[in-house]
Amino acid sequence: MQETIAENQLAQKQAIELKKEKIVRGITCPACAGELDLTEGVETFNCKYCGSLLTTEGDKGTLKYYVPRTISREEAINRTYRWLDKGLSKARGLEKKSKVEDVFLTYIPYWRIKADVVGWIFGQEARTRRVGNTTQTYYVDVEKKIQMPFDQTFAACDISELGVQQVNLSGNELIPVEFEQLQKDGMTFNIISSKKEISETARNQFVLKAKSANRVAYTNFEYLEMVREYISIVYYPLWVIRYNFQNRIYQVVVDGEDGSICYGKAPGNNLFRAIVGIFGISLGMYFATFFAAFALGDGDASFGVYILVLIIGIVLISWGYKKFRYGSEIEEGTGIVKQSKQKNDTLQKYTGIDTSNMDANSLLKGIGVASIAGGVLSSVLRNVKR
Repeated sequence: MQETIAENQLAQKQAIELKKEKIVRGITCPACAGELDLTEGVETFNCKYCGSLLTTEGDKGTLKYYVPRTISREEAINRTYRWLDKGLSKARGLEKKSKVEDVFLTYIPYWRIKADVVGWIFGQEARTRRVGNTTQTYYVDVEKKIQMPFDQTFAACDISELGVQQVNLSGNELIPVEFEQLQKDGMTFNIISSKKEISETARNQFVLKAKSANRVAYTNFEYLEMVREYISIVYYPLWVIRYNFQNRIYQVVVDGEDGSICYGKAPGNNLFRAIVGIFGISLGMYFATFFAAFALGDGDASFGVYILVLIIGIVLISWGYKKFRYGSEIEEGTGIVKQSKQKNDTLQKYTGIDTSNMDANSLLKGIGVASIAGGVLSSVLRNVKR
């Protein structure tokens, strides 16, 4: 009985793993004309009918696939209206007052790169310990072995008008591309980037992500390399929907395979952005000025608490300003890639707050205002104390 249960569990596990694999259909053996189904990523294999050893290779050495469309035109429009009705940050009555003007299907080419980053990092890691009433920081020698897999897509054409910089291929069925069929179903775009160029871009990004995931305080030696690289091109279906709201045209891009919103632009809610802006700036000023009393305490601990609270206040001021300044239009979607800034990691490291997307001018304004207000209040409280 137990053996039967164990066999069933093993069969279920294998079925789940097989389901997760991407199957390429429509391959024909050139020797016997037998129809074959391949696991995506296989480069050499034997025909299951005649036993011939075959290799897979696309035009100019790069395999081209496409993901079949499963979302209809009507379903894409319905999902757009549902997205317009979600969220307080969008304009009131957006779903009811919007009118769809244009709907069309496109197949956008994306480079898909699967690779591993391997290597070593030798350096020193910062650690803290409590000694009496003070906290000491010390460093220990560490060596980190890196072996990280990556699977990412990059746009192979100009997608500035669509805004979908990446797509999710997890679990999607891949079929060898047939341009006549795709052009009958929707628009197709030409590839304008080279394989060498995208490989170098991917290598730089993957290595940088591997370093960030295994960061040390001081690096003595590091060696990272991208191996087992597999590059292909996938044409992905996207529904482009343009709608009219108060005589202005906005655009939403719906995933043609799973129906998610890849990119959407909508007018913002002015009342919401005003409330959030005032709340964020007010709360930030409160933190930056009221807690200046900590600076009057004895020892470095009180001053350290004030510095920490001052940073939190500055972050809140910047967040509130950004919501008010840029809240007139909302951009959301799974295909939007936020550009991270490595130089802003210090605040996140010590406060846990990500400031990579903050506006630089608003941050400087917040620092200036909070510093002046905090200094004035600190001077007043010191005089009162005397």
